[in-house]
Amino acid sequence: MSTREASRKSIGAGDMAPDFTLPSLDGSDISLSDYKGKRVILFMWASW
Repeated sequence: MSTREASRKSIGAGDMAPDFTLPSLDGSDISLSDYKGKRVILFMWASW
């Protein structure tokens, strides 16, 4: 499966979230996989 195909895979309630990396408030990169085995609450919003 190509990266493009994998990015189109839909996820549903109860599925594991795909790994992703975002910049933290201090400018370092942080990945979801850094918290493997821990409970994580994601709160995402946009200003538009």
